[in-house]
Amino acid sequence: MSVLFCMEGVCVFYNGKLKVQSSTWQNVKSNERKPHGQWQESTEAVELENFSVTYKNERNFSKHPKHKLFQEIFTALVKNRLTCRSWANQAPSIHFLRVLICLRLLIRDPCYQEMFHSLGGIENLAQYMETVANGYLDYGERQHNVDKLVNMTYIFQKLAAVKDQREWVIASGAHKTLVNLLSARDSNVLLGALLALTSLAESPECREKISELTIVETLLVILHEYDLLSKRLTAELLRLLCAESQVKEQVKMYEGVPVLLSLLHCDHIKLLWSIVWILVQVCEDPETSVEIRIWGGIKQLLHILQGERNLVCDRSSVGSLSSANAAGRIQHLHLSDDLSPDEIQENTFSLQAGRFVRPNPLLCVYLHLHQEANGIYTIAKLILPNKERNAEKTSLLQCYAFRALRFLFSMERNQHIFKRLFPTDLFEIFIDIGHYVRDISAYEQLVSKLNLLKEDELKQIAENIESMNQNKAPTKLIGNYAILEHLGSGAFGSVYKVRKHNGQHLLAMKEVNLHNPAFGKDKKDRDSSVKSIVSELTIIKEQLYHPNVVRYYRTFLENDRLYIVMELIEGVPLEEHFHSLKEKQQQFTEERIWHIFIQLCLALRYLHKEKRIVHRDLTPNNVMLGDKDKVTITAVRCCLSEPVVLNILDVYFYNLHSVEEGA
Repeated sequence: MSVLFCMEGVCVFYNGKLKVQSSTWQNVKSNERKPHGQWQESTEAVELENFSVTYKNERNFSKHPKHKLFQEIFTALVKNRLTCRSWANQAPSIHFLRVLICLRLLIRDPCYQEMFHSLGGIENLAQYMETVANGYLDYGERQHNVDKLVNMTYIFQKLAAVKDQREWVIASGAHKTLVNLLSARDSNVLLGALLALTSLAESPECREKISELTIVETLLVILHEYDLLSKRLTAELLRLLCAESQVKEQVKMYEGVPVLLSLLHCDHIKLLWSIVWILVQVCEDPETSVEIRIWGGIKQLLHILQGERNLVCDRSSVGSLSSANAAGRIQHLHLSDDLSPDEIQENTFSLQAGRFVRPNPLLCVYLHLHQEANGIYTIAKLILPNKERNAEKTSLLQCYAFRALRFLFSMERNQHIFKRLFPTDLFEIFIDIGHYVRDISAYEQLVSKLNLLKEDELKQIAENIESMNQNKAPTKLIGNYAILEHLGSGAFGSVYKVRKHNGQHLLAMKEVNLHNPAFGKDKKDRDSSVKSIVSELTIIKEQLYHPNVVRYYRTFLENDRLYIVMELIEGVPLEEHFHSLKEKQQQFTEERIWHIFIQLCLALRYLHKEKRIVHRDLTPNNVMLGDKDKVTITAVRCCLSEPVVLNILDVYFYNLHSVEEGA
C-alpha cells in the first residue's frame, strides 16, 4: 500500500518522502466499525511516529525544500486533529500523543508559531492541557498523560520565548494550568512547567498575571525538598516573580527566608546567583531584613563576597533544557568545575555585584552589627583596583562597593572607621556624595580618583583596609586577651578592642599608665591610688547589671599598668547624633525622644534607687546610642555609700572616656 496516512486531502510519506494526494479522512468513530478503518487509524499513528523520528533534528521547516508540504501537514494537524473536538474526544491516547509530538517538532520553527496562533491552536491546546493536567493531578499517570504534558509544556515554552507571543499564552489561560503543574510528581512535567513559566515571567504583564495565582508556597517547597535542577529553575522563576510586591509579601508570609538562606550553602553558581537576587529584592521590606539578620543571612552573604569557595556550574540555558526535557534527555544536571578563567571571573563578579545592586539602609545597620563577620572589611576590599579583571566590570563593582560603604558611613556609629581608611582628598569626595544616594553614577568620580592614585597610596589604603580585618592574628596578648585593634590614646593611656583568648565576644580594654603624675609622686602614692580605683571598680562591677548601664568585667595589673576590661559599646555618643542631625537638617522625632528618655530614666532610677550610685557627670557624651537607639550610660563611678570621692578617679574616667570617643 502506497498511501500511509492522510488528513483532509493531505497524504504523507512514501517511504520517507513527502507527497500530496487527494483523499479524505473519514470519521474515526465510523472507521472503527470496519477493519479497514481501524487499519487506517493505526497507520496514521505509525506514520506520525515515523515523521517525528525522521525530522527530530529539523528546526527550519520553513526553509526546507518541501516547506509547502510541511505547512499543509501542520495546518491539517491543527485544524483536523487538535481543534477538531469530535476527533480529539474519540482518538486513542497514543494517536493524540503522536499528533502533539509532531506539532512540537514543527513549532520549533518561529514561522509555525505564528501560524499556530492564527489557526486558533493556542486556545485549544491550553484547554486540552488543562483537561489532561486535571486528570493527571487527580488520578496519576495513565493514558500517556505524562508524555502529553511534557510535549505541551514545551510548546508553550517555545511560544513564550518570544516577547510578543507571551500575551497569546496568558490570554489562553495556559499559565494557570502551568502553575497547577508545579505540584506534578513527575520531574519532567515539573521541569516543563517551570521552563514555560520562567519564559513567561520575563515580561512584566505576564509576571503580574502569574503572581496573582497561588504559586509562592509551592515554589518554596520545591526549593526546600527537590533535586538541584528543580531548585535552580525554581529559584530563577522566583527571582523574576519577586519584582511583584505581592510575591515578596508571600515569601515573608510562607516563611521563605530560612529556606532561601539554607541554599546559600550550595556551590552551584547559577542557583546562588538567583537566590542572592531574591534576597536583594525581599530585603527591601524592613521586617524581612530583620528576619534575614536573625537567621544569620548577613554572615552568609559576606562569606560569598569573600570569593573563597570553589563553585560549580552548568552551561545550559532555558531553551536547551526545554528541548532536552521534551526529548527525554534530562537524567540529571551535568555539573562542571572545569570552568574557564573568564567564566569564573564572570560568575564571581555577578555574585558580588548582585549583593550591592539595591543597597538597603537597614541591612547596612546589620552589616555594622556583623563586624565580627568582617562586614565592612569584606566590602572595602572590593574597592581596590584589580588588573586581572575586565576594566569596565571592575569599575562597576568598585562603584557598587563604594555605594555600600557610603551607606554604612551615613550611620554615625561607623564614621570613625572611615576617617582612617581613605586619604584626605579621597575622603572629601566620599563625604560630598551625600547620604543614601542610590544613583550608581554618583560614585564614578570616586572610583576614577582611586584608580589614578599612585602605587604607594593604593598600598596604604590596602593596609588601612587590612587593619580592619577582625580575623587577623592578634598583635599581642595581654592578660589572656588578644589585642585586635588600637582605638585611641590619651594622657592616661590607651583603649583597645580585644577578644578573650579562644573566645568570640569583642570587648574594650583600657590600659592605664600608672607612672602618670596624677597617680602620685612615688610608688606609695601610686599604690594607694590604684588600690582606690580597683576598689571602686570592683564595687561597680559586682553591683551593676542593667541593660542601659555599661558593664565592667575585670581589672588587673601587669607590667606597671592597670587594665580595665569592659563592655564594648558599638555606638556613638548622643552628642554626635545631635551634630549629625544638625548637618542633615533633621530633628529627633517625638517618638524617638521618648524612646531614649525612658531608657535614661530607667537606668538612672536603677543607679540611684536600687544601687545608691550617683553618676556625677551625665552629659550627652556619656550616653551612647546603639542599634535601634539602645541607650548605654558610660563612665559610672561614684557610690553614695562612700563618703570620700576620689578626684583621681573622676579625672581618670573623664580622660579615658574621651580617648574612647575619639577612637
